[in-house]
Amino acid sequence: MDRLDALKVFCSVVEAGGFSRAADRLGISTSSVTNQVSALETHFRIKLLNRTTRSMSLTAEGRQCYEQALKLLGDMSELEEGLMQSNATPSGTLRVDMPSVISRQYIAPALPKFLAQYPDIALKITVGDRMIDMVEEGVDVVIRIGDLPSSNLIAKTIFKTSFMTCASPAFLECHGAPKTPQELADFACLGFLNPKSRMVRPWQFVKGKDTYTHIPQGALAMDHVESLIESGKAGCGLVQQMSVSLIPPVRNGELVRVLQDWLAPGPDVSVLFQQKHHRAAKIKAFVDFVAGVF
Repeated sequence: MDRLDALKVFCSVVEAGGFSRAADRLGISTSSVTNQVSALETHFRIKLLNRTTRSMSLTAEGRQCYEQALKLLGDMSELEEGLMQSNATPSGTLRVDMPSVISRQYIAPALPKFLAQYPDIALKITVGDRMIDMVEEGVDVVIRIGDLPSSNLIAKTIFKTSFMTCASPAFLECHGAPKTPQELADFACLGFLNPKSRMVRPWQFVKGKDTYTHIPQGALAMDHVESLIESGKAGCGLVQQMSVSLIPPVRNGELVRVLQDWLAPGPDVSVLFQQKHHRAAKIKAFVDFVAGVF
């Protein structure tokens, strides 16, 4: 007896409400269905079904067997689907959600290469910072910055950020650069307002075992990161933000790093997707692409 096939037959009997109807659904004889269920009962040494000429019902053990069999058969189906997808050509619609800074600064500029490499994938990207219910909203992959809530999702860290401190070339030419965090009190520092508390986020500095905290007291504070960075590029003052936000303007010369020896670790950038999709070709292709971008 193939126990997996026998469990499929048993579940069909329960769902069809009888042996003959299950046989019709499965395209096999009624005697074959009966023999499969009887073989299961002999193997488990329990009675799965109460049977009379007019009715059929599950025993307590039969209900437990049915529920466990559904889970087992579902897991086997996902395994088979995943293994077949892992060898398939990446294709189909892929729905992704990511933060604006990740989309604008990193993913969007790199998409021509991805679309050229995988012409059979249709990307549907939404941009936002809230944690979404992937199943409810039909999203396949999520990119997030920061601590992740406990869940059954697979999370892959693709970048470890730090808090960088920068200023525009014009600002540094006019005011010079601080040599230590303690000197920041003498400089215009642009503060980031926490959207909920409306308090300015303290700047953090780490050098070996030494740590230092500075609370910006400048004339300007904002609750919008990109606008704050634009003000820094315009010469309003020093700005400290996560490296994912500051690396692009530093690379193109709009901002210059200061206090480079004092880097505090920041939150991780992670890609999340459902466990059952971990072998899907289109998911793997996109996750590898994002990891490569960073």
